[in-house]
Amino acid sequence: MTPAGKRFALMAASVLAMASVVGYVGTRIALRYGPTLDTYGNEVGGSFRLMDATTGTMTDQTFRGRWMAVLFGATHCAEEACTPALTKMSTALDTVDPGKRNAVIIFVSLDPDRDDADRLRQYGSSISPRVVAGTAAPGPLADLAKEYHTTVEKVSDPEWTYAMRMSPRFVIMNPDTRYAGTVDATLSAEAMADALKKIMPPEK
Repeated sequence: MTPAGKRFALMAASVLAMASVVGYVGTRIALRYGPTLDTYGNEVGGSFRLMDATTGTMTDQTFRGRWMAVLFGATHCAEEACTPALTKMSTALDTVDPGKRNAVIIFVSLDPDRDDADRLRQYGSSISPRVVAGTAAPGPLADLAKEYHTTVEKVSDPEWTYAMRMSPRFVIMNPDTRYAGTVDATLSAEAMADALKKIMPPEK
């Protein structure tokens, strides 16, 4: 390798190392600052602040103007229930939002110790472009789960040591971040679509 090539390789390695450090630090900082809760007067749901899958932060205001289907779980999900639920909801939303511009799925991981930004990004993209995954520190996650009327439940798992229980339903928030209803997470994609049609107006 020529001296110039060696210098280029060294610079490239330094840039990659710095990017890794910045990503790690960003993740740690994002996890320290949990959701800033405000119910906005909703009986269920409200504001959130999460570390997203790019080591940045996302809030409910990031998605203002779009419908949100919010589900709690983890990539290590008890009974492996999360992936089917997210897949079916994505299919259902394709029925009521065929343009794929007006609705998004917010997947809140309750397992920040294992679900870092890279894992969340890979998990969400493996299911659907609609799935936006995020997490936060354990304490704020518990507060957020309570705001959305679900719980943080860890169960033993023979393969993963432990897994997190999925919330039983999707909470649907309208484009003004107001609570609009819920959809059972165990329904078929067709039944989810029927439920969404009763909650969301048809796309114009």
